[in-house]
Amino acid sequence: MRTHARRNRGRHALLAWAGLAGLLLTTLACAQPEAGQYEQPPAPPPDGVWQFDFGAPESAAEAGYYRVLPDTAYSAEQGFGYTEGRAYKAAFDQNRRITRDNLLLDDVTRDGIYGGTPFRIDLPDGKYRVVALTGQYSRPGANRPDSHYRQYSITAGEAVLYEQEDTAEAFFDPQGRYFHNYYRDWHPDVNLYEENISRWIPFGEGQVEVAGGSLEITASRYAPINGLWVFPVGSEAGQAALEAFRAKQQATFNDQYPYLAAEPEHSMPELPEAVKQAGAAIYVREDARELRPGTRPVPRDFGRPLRLFASQGEREAGVIAVTPLADVPGPVDLTASDLQGANGARMPASAFDIRYVRYGEYPVTGGYVVRPHFLVPWRPERMEKGITRGFWVDLHTPEDAQPGFYEGTLTLTGPGVDATLPVEVRVLPLKLPRCRLYAGVYAGDLRGTTFRHYRGRENEPDDLIRKVLRTRMEFYADQGFTGLYDSLGWYPFEYNDGQIQTTETWEHWLEVFRTAASIPNFRERIFCYYVGGPQMFPKCPHFLSRRAIPKMAIEDIVFSDEAVEEMTAMTKFLYQQLRAEGLPELTFYVQDELGNDGARGARYGRELLRALNKCRKAVPGGFRTCISTLRVSIAQEYLDQADIVMPNQAYPVTPETIQELRDHGCTLGLYNMGATRFSYGFYPWRVDAYNRAQWSFSYDGDSRDPFEALPSGARVSCDCHYTPDWEVLPSIGMLAQREGVDDYRYIQLLEERVKAAQAAGKGESPQAKQAGAVLVELRDAVKVTYLDPSNNWDNSTMNYYRWRVAQAAMDLADVLE
Repeated sequence: MRTHARRNRGRHALLAWAGLAGLLLTTLACAQPEAGQYEQPPAPPPDGVWQFDFGAPESAAEAGYYRVLPDTAYSAEQGFGYTEGRAYKAAFDQNRRITRDNLLLDDVTRDGIYGGTPFRIDLPDGKYRVVALTGQYSRPGANRPDSHYRQYSITAGEAVLYEQEDTAEAFFDPQGRYFHNYYRDWHPDVNLYEENISRWIPFGEGQVEVAGGSLEITASRYAPINGLWVFPVGSEAGQAALEAFRAKQQATFNDQYPYLAAEPEHSMPELPEAVKQAGAAIYVREDARELRPGTRPVPRDFGRPLRLFASQGEREAGVIAVTPLADVPGPVDLTASDLQGANGARMPASAFDIRYVRYGEYPVTGGYVVRPHFLVPWRPERMEKGITRGFWVDLHTPEDAQPGFYEGTLTLTGPGVDATLPVEVRVLPLKLPRCRLYAGVYAGDLRGTTFRHYRGRENEPDDLIRKVLRTRMEFYADQGFTGLYDSLGWYPFEYNDGQIQTTETWEHWLEVFRTAASIPNFRERIFCYYVGGPQMFPKCPHFLSRRAIPKMAIEDIVFSDEAVEEMTAMTKFLYQQLRAEGLPELTFYVQDELGNDGARGARYGRELLRALNKCRKAVPGGFRTCISTLRVSIAQEYLDQADIVMPNQAYPVTPETIQELRDHGCTLGLYNMGATRFSYGFYPWRVDAYNRAQWSFSYDGDSRDPFEALPSGARVSCDCHYTPDWEVLPSIGMLAQREGVDDYRYIQLLEERVKAAQAAGKGESPQAKQAGAVLVELRDAVKVTYLDPSNNWDNSTMNYYRWRVAQAAMDLADVLE
């Protein structure tokens, strides 16, 4: 990002804005005025301060401003307007109230006009200060606004008010707008507009010398102008008008979202003298997602160690809460010592990955609250008295760690803070197997999400995309996931005159397949979602698109013989190429949530599966299909044609619905059961699920600020993003799912040892019988009806059962030696 003139980027003191809440409600309630109903102020302005509100005819104009619409032509009578000529010009209005997509800005900022012919203002000769407000925060849908990344410029005469580069390097610069909120911590004094909105709708300004009685403002094609201020240099009225607008601009947004501070969960207990001297209470919490500013310790927390147990090579996490006893005005750090064991055994401090639990602002009725989500590698710059924050302490136990007990210390330091917490770790003499459950998360095609706005363009950052693709897959594998559900690009093939022709997208598919083949966890099988339907077949001339079915009679929803022939040719080519190169076996993920199209969606699913089953017979070696489904009533239409069926928690998943699937010869999978540990471990084991997927790695497709929830309410589930170094920035939900996978691996290990004992003729040994009893107890504890209230296990319950399983597995080791 470059500017060739001065830009105000500092924080401006807000002026008092009495009664703004009532004003906003009045504005929303009133009908938007038509263009002809707005009465322009007298021109020229008596105080010499020109204030323009650019926008769409449907949106309101700021009172006292000159209204500029796309058809506002220059006339000498009014003294301003677009000059004659032809140029791209487009108005926008970004205020909206849509589910998960709310935005309400002031009447100047909310809308604007892209491009256009030069905008002329008649002015007496002299020196003028020109200020432009330029930008669009977001727009509905999956695409970023052009103003986020396109090259554009706004000039006033010879002065450049604002200029932006169109390169991936500029857009993704570590100090640029994209990563700004990655570094930002939450504090009660945050200016939400300044931090969340202003970076996408900045001011640009400059000084110009007017000669000849007029000034022209020129905006390039992708340059939006929301507002414009022109006044003589040194004008106190001009400066006051600009400051008044900035105050209203910020207050309009900020007053919608006051911080709703929850009451502390209880009062602070009597503090031991050592805690008082330390300057902060540091204590163990069970669940990072439950951390809040009002979290408080209880007396037994003081001095209680962080206790972890883990197998060799396993990752295991703990959560540390910190409640400062006074304001901490400088950086705060949490560090770990080496862990010392018996007989000189040692685990280095580097085995710990300590991350700060970053709070984010979440909109709720009447304001906003803060909740934890991302686990960032940086440390907080300051802390406030009585506001509890947290750290995620992730121990990656070395593969060769000596089994036994270890001790160490966590140390919290900062101005006026020096606190310690003991750590106790037990390394178990176990090595967990690779999870047989194909567990993973959905993730968008990188060229269609994070890098969507560069897709197919000359400046598409191919090397960076390949790097991030590998980084993301390696992250999955590091967390123990064995199911790969990355989406692929659209249209890898075309069908012309009976021949299959590949497109550039096919090369991108091969990048995914080859990267997966290089990672052991995904070498065997992958599940790239939505291959069957919207991604692979639309270039078949006779393919029946899902988009066509809403207007079709239900009995007409059928794939023709010509369509099946074309689909078969593509499918045969796909599997021939994959198998010739020894790439992972692709499970053909057919469609998703056909229930959104009601009975027609169900029929479409049945006919699509029927067509694919015909394709499968023509492919040597065949292939498997899977389909995810919202409701049992929809799935019943296509169960006879289905292979792997993945219901979600609303399906509902019960003994009866699972049995119905299996009675039709279907394999049970699970999707969107919640980003929880239980749903990735104990539950899929209990119902013998084949695979498990959750929406999603990047929930919003990265179409706006990737690190913030206001005002849209994003950052949910297991949503992750990236650091400026393009490492994965994990969420609590993602790593909670990892813990579930590890639960599954512990049970899998015990089952394998029970089978080994039986094969060795030791199935009647006390240890084998006890192991069997543990598995029976666990099976009885997990209810097959997923939404049964007794399945609401907390971490302590899951840790208890994991320990029972681990202990039984260790006891069996003696029998198997």
